[in-house]
Amino acid sequence: MNNTNKQFIGFLTCLLFCAGCIEYEESLIIKKNGSGTITMAYGMPLEMVENDKSFSAEKIKNDLSGIEDVTVLSTKDFEKDELKWVSATARFISLESLGNIKNEQLPAFAGAMTYTDNGDGSFTFTKTLGEEPKESKPDREKDMTMMKGMVGDVTWDYEINFPMNILDIQSNHGKVDFKGKKVTWSVPLAEFVGGTSTLTVKLGTVGRMESSPKRQTVILKNGKRIYGEVVNMTKTHCLVIVEKKRERIERDNIKSIEF
Repeated sequence: MNNTNKQFIGFLTCLLFCAGCIEYEESLIIKKNGSGTITMAYGMPLEMVENDKSFSAEKIKNDLSGIEDVTVLSTKDFEKDELKWVSATARFISLESLGNIKNEQLPAFAGAMTYTDNGDGSFTFTKTLGEEPKESKPDREKDMTMMKGMVGDVTWDYEINFPMNILDIQSNHGKVDFKGKKVTWSVPLAEFVGGTSTLTVKLGTVGRMESSPKRQTVILKNGKRIYGEVVNMTKTHCLVIVEKKRERIERDNIKSIEF
């Protein structure tokens, strides 16, 4: 096995460990100029980390301190629901600077963000989790399929507070909701293992997004998940609107529907 494959298998092992054991919460506050603050919290079972000094808020502080344009404001360790939690709050100059945080430094903080002035009074925010593979190989595809099965229903949750009205929200994976100027995004880890999941939010000072269609998760018997709005259900078929397109699914192929 060459070094590249060893590194890749090591990444998969690390990701599986993190996905199965670490709970992650992220709260992001963005100002109009693109700067803001971020709070990241990681929780692990007490029995796993009670003697592990490397799982600490001080470790997160050290990882963040070496990143340009990111300033650590506070850190803390605490226990809740039989988990040990470590969290850090940091101030950043731009969202692009947060993209310099690597998975090996802070697992679960996978992603890159942009905040673009459209020049017409509106702004576009994007957050992308995961990475597209540089090349497709049979062995790697098998590893990815195995990983997706192992992570199961694990999801990561993100909360983002914006400085202006929300005009439009789009996501290729996961469940998106909003209230006022706050957006929540819950993404199954399996959706961006070996690929990407992207959230796009359009903002503006004029107008407001009045309503957001309810989204459901249709889980098929083959393990596939379909995210959209269930608009009709008969004895034989289920009609789902997915990204403005109607998708007709046979009831016999459906395992369950999450509302």
